[in-house]
This record gives sequence, structure tokens and C-alpha cells, in this order.
Amino acid sequence: MNIAPIRLHSANFKSYNKLDSKTGLSASTSFYHDFPVLKKSAEIIEKEFPNGTDILIYAGSNGEEALSTASLLKDPKKYNIFSIDIFKEAVDFAKRGIYGIHPLAEDGFLINKNKTNGEKYLTSVFYKNFKETKQPKESLDNLTDMIFSLRLGSEELFPQKYFSPQDSIKRNVHFIEGDIRDISALQTPYKKAGAIFFRNALYHITQNDLTGVMKYGDSPNLTLNKQQVLDDLVKRVYDKLDIGGIFVLGSHLQEHLYIADKSVPQDKTVIADRARNIRYMSYPPHIMALNKIGGFKPLFEAEIKGMGNSIKLPLIWQKVK
Repeated sequence: MNIAPIRLHSANFKSYNKLDSKTGLSASTSFYHDFPVLKKSAEIIEKEFPNGTDILIYAGSNGEEALSTASLLKDPKKYNIFSIDIFKEAVDFAKRGIYGIHPLAEDGFLINKNKTNGEKYLTSVFYKNFKETKQPKESLDNLTDMIFSLRLGSEELFPQKYFSPQDSIKRNVHFIEGDIRDISALQTPYKKAGAIFFRNALYHITQNDLTGVMKYGDSPNLTLNKQQVLDDLVKRVYDKLDIGGIFVLGSHLQEHLYIADKSVPQDKTVIADRARNIRYMSYPPHIMALNKIGGFKPLFEAEIKGMGNSIKLPLIWQKVK
């Protein structure tokens, strides 16, 4: 009996692992990532701004976060959603409007048969707002996990499906190139925003690379004043938000556990790596920045996991004055 060999095949249109060609950093996310945070954010936006507002989603990657948010709003046509990313390739990808969902990816439950009750709810929301389409011809050729592209002979072992958003949610979603540090220059219809999302990207602008500590790679940047960077960012976000608007953060460990730079007094740190004298800040500097400005209150907590521990921290903050 002849057994067909398992082999790799060329990757096509893998939205879940798009990489920026210049930096090599991931420019991808997935549908409904951190769903409880997205759902709560949509509920707050609708309560505070029932007649509409601008929603700014920074580090918007390939657009999955913006489209997920739109699909969770009861009347998305009332809202202007801007998905903004610093990587032009990610923005161009989002504008194509076709997404591959792989059964092994985080949002693979959308095409798998066996689902939990929560996944069944999200699947119904997804299929109401997205339509299945043919596999596109474009190839990205930057697959990061080759098990996603295994074949047994001519049969793909883990076939993915392709989808595009319905007009009902894509009509008011705009994909643009930009940086949250230029937030004051962004012109939107309402001038002020009802929501600003900046999830799982704070650590990029603060150069808070935990990899160097946990994997003993290159030493992290200990000269950049992370507190100063975050104070400035939070002030810009505060100025752009409308009263009642929300600032939404991510659940990535590196957003909440910060390596102390040389400006932080040692008694405000805890040891991370005694051999290299690398220390963590004992209090999250972005929370310090939000409290310092005096105009925010925490609205919603979520569990942050990492390094064998878990802790609940606020991920949604509201501008109250």
C-alpha cells in the first residue's frame, strides 16, 4: 500500500500571521480576541453615545479588531470606526477585505464544528456579518507556523476558509496608516472620540521587551523613561476623548509588567534577574499615568496571565471629566 507523504505547501493569504517586511513584527490579530473586553467596550459605547461617535482603533493590524467591534454594535452605521496601524502592509491587507480563518488559529472555532456555548454565540454573530468567499490569488509567503500548511498528498490537512465583511459592518469602517503618537493630528467627523483602543501595543512604544529577561536574549532598553512616554501618551488620549469616552487596553503581559529603566528608584522595583541587575517596576506605569491625570476611572477588569501567575487589572478606563 502506498502512503502519500506529508508535505508542506506554499502559504496563501494567511491573515492571522501577517508580518511587517521591514521590522519582522507581527501585524496580525484575530477575530474577537479578548472577547469579554470587546463586548463590554461595545456596550459602554452604545450607552454613552447612543446617537453615534468616532471609535479609534490603534494598532488595528489587518482590521479584524475593528470589524469584530463593528459586528458587536447593535447599530454599527451610527458609528465611525477608524482602524489605524503604523504598518502600511497591514493597512493594505485590511483594505483588500478578505480574511483567512484557519482551524488551528485563535479564531478557528468560527469554522470548527465543536463549539462551546460562548463560541456558538460568536459564530452566529460572525456569520450574520461575514460571508464566505473564494480563496484569493494573492500570496503573502511569510507563514510563521508551518503546521498550518501541511498536506497529506494533495489533501490539505487543516483547510481554512475565507470570508469578507458584509456592507452592514464595513460601510463605516475605515483603514488608515498612522501612529497613536500623532493622535492630535487625526481629523474625524466628531472631532472628539467616544473610544480609543490601543491593545497589546503599549510595550512597543515603551520598548518594554520582556523576551530579553525571560529568554536571556539581548539586554532590554534600560535608558528610555517609560513613565514619561506613558504620561505623554495618556495626556494625548485624554485630550482626544470625549467625556464618557473609554480608553481600552490589551491583556498582553508586556502591557502590564514593566522593566524598570534607570529613572526608577530601586525601592520602587522588584528583582527580575539578579545576575544582570534587571528589575521590574512594582506598580504598572500606565496605571500611574492614568491616575495621575485625574480624569479617568477604571470600568472593567480582566485577568492577565503570565510567568506562572494571574492577576486582575483594569483594561477599560473612562474619561469622567
